[in-house]
Amino acid sequence: MVYIRNHWRGDQPLLWSLWINLVLIRVVVLYADRYTLPPYIIERADAVLATVIFGVISHIVVYLWQITGLLRSCERQATGINSGVWVWISYIALITSLVFTLLSMFGAYQSLTEDKFRVDDPLALEHAREKQYSLSLNPDGSLIHIRGILALGMTGKLRLLLAQNPQVKGIVLQSEGGQVYEGRGTANLIKQHKLTTYVYGVCKSACATAFIGGARRVIGPDAKLGFHEYGLELRFPIPLFDLKGEQEKDISFYRQQKIAEEFLTRVFNSPHKDIWFPNHNELLEAGVIHHIVGK
Repeated sequence: MVYIRNHWRGDQPLLWSLWINLVLIRVVVLYADRYTLPPYIIERADAVLATVIFGVISHIVVYLWQITGLLRSCERQATGINSGVWVWISYIALITSLVFTLLSMFGAYQSLTEDKFRVDDPLALEHAREKQYSLSLNPDGSLIHIRGILALGMTGKLRLLLAQNPQVKGIVLQSEGGQVYEGRGTANLIKQHKLTTYVYGVCKSACATAFIGGARRVIGPDAKLGFHEYGLELRFPIPLFDLKGEQEKDISFYRQQKIAEEFLTRVFNSPHKDIWFPNHNELLEAGVIHHIVGK
């Protein structure tokens, strides 16, 4: 509060008021305004509310504090060596900040028009996700085959398929990975139904989590289970997504599934762009698998 009051009164040094209280804070504000808009907020009503609240706080209250303090600092420190030069630089900085603030507000207004939130095909995203994976029953209905990326929505589809086919005894997995939540959701479904899990090819990352949900876990002679640390492959950050926390949740699940502690210390050690494929003996000793068919 003392800091805020001192700037408001113009008591802080002119250069500090200029470069820190105006330029630096304004740059942070203008960068942060994107987080009230798509793709960070996808519902128009929520985006409008967030933008208005952010605008009132940052572009009115905070900006008024910035301008007033700098102008008062200019008035109090208008004498001295080179002070006149810095006063004029301060005025130019104020005008520049005003231009960029107005441009930011105009850009936000354009981003909030209804057409930016209109979806031509509301099911397009769901269809695109469904193309990333397949769920199928074997001829006698005892096994479900899961192939492809574990995309959002897959757990729900699997839950429905299991409800419609109570005779299912196991899940055959073949996947390069996918969404952390889907891997965990699939694992919990498998555990709930006490199903056996099978891997005959490659099953990595989120798929490996799903596999560990099996009451009995079986692999083929050429099967490969891959583990690595979690990561986000997005063009924009998700500040509240705690990767370490998500890993801890799955470590806890693995522990419930009787996976050896030594294995748990290594399971997320490999970088996200790399992958660790334990050999079959390591998987057996750690309790990750119970049986290898064909050996």
